[in-house]
Formats: sequence, structure tokens, C-alpha cells
Amino acid sequence: MGWPTGLDVQQRTDIALKYDEDAEVYLTSYDLDVTAMITDALAEAASFCHRERYGFDEAEVTEVFDGRLVLQVSHSPVISVSELTWDDTELTEDDDFVVYDRYIEIYGLSRSGLKSYEPESIERKVVSVTYTGGYSDSGGSSRAIPKSLASIIREMVVRELLRIDERYRAMNGVQRARIGVSSYDFTPDNELLSDLYSRLARGAWEVTAIA
Repeated sequence: MGWPTGLDVQQRTDIALKYDEDAEVYLTSYDLDVTAMITDALAEAASFCHRERYGFDEAEVTEVFDGRLVLQVSHSPVISVSELTWDDTELTEDDDFVVYDRYIEIYGLSRSGLKSYEPESIERKVVSVTYTGGYSDSGGSSRAIPKSLASIIREMVVRELLRIDERYRAMNGVQRARIGVSSYDFTPDNELLSDLYSRLARGAWEVTAIA
């Protein structure tokens, strides 16, 4: 499953959109760029989940840590680790460390010939890890974009577009829209999206801490 498109938004709002083939974007009849709204919603959700740099999409990342045995990464889920070094000593997956979705655990420094089990000074970044993380709809070894995350992004755009489009509707002054089995009141603030932010905060894609 990929990220939502303008066509997805059109189907759920019943607002007719036109496709600009040159710019490859979906627009309303008054030239509001719905494709840009999806991009903005993804950026806003990524910022809320403390993933500003890479967003949710698959990317290769290099991060450095102090000398602790659990490395909480910033771009989960981890797909693969290409290199992990401790003070320029390269460690080996399975022999020296194990990879989980949201963190990497170093089994024990004695496994890699290092002497101390005590964490190094927090001021000293001694561990470097290069890994590929995030989501993609390209298949293969990539992690598919979670349906629940894609649906949150789509719903953010749907509700915001309905709120904006209210100004241009034939029934001028309408204050409520029905989406599926639920009704939503149009408001001038973000209360319209508060439940979606709560869902984002509960998801496995939020970065809660970095070691």
C-alpha cells in the first residue's frame, strides 16, 4: 500500500479534482493543489512523530551514539544494517549485535574483543551505525507502508479539504460534513484533527527517544 493520492481523496470527499499532467498534481476547480496538501500532511505527521529529517520513507541513515548497548534509532523500522563500529572496531551482526524494528542491541562488548561493559562518557560518541530504515511500497526487502499510517495521512487531507471546500460549496454556510459513518464539524483550529494526532502518537512509527 502506498501513500494516498489525489484520486483517493476525491473518492472519499466527492469533490471533483482535475489532474494536471504536466505538473503531475491533482487540483480542485479553484486550483487548490491537493497533491501538495498530501505532501504537507506527510511532513506535519513526520514532524509530530519526531522524524523531520527523513520522514517515513525508506532511506539510508548514519547515526552516532554514546557507548551504550541499546541503540534507539531515529528512522525505524530498521530494514538492514550495513555497518556498525565501536571506536573504529567493526562489529558483526548476529555475533556482536541483533537488529530489531526500533533499536539495535549489542550483545556484550566482550563478544567483539572490547574490554569494558561500562558505558562510555555521554559526551563521547563512540558507536556509529549505518542502516536502512523506513517504509516503501516497492516490495522486496522493503517494509510496506502501514495501512493504518497511510489512512491517517489520507484522513488528514480529506478533513482539511472538506473544511476548505465548504467556502466554495453550493450550500453556502454548511457547518458539518459526513465522512463514512461519522460526522465532523468544521472548526477554525486543529480540533478537527485531534483524534488523528492521537492515533499518530500511538503508532509504532513515532520516535519516542534516541539513546
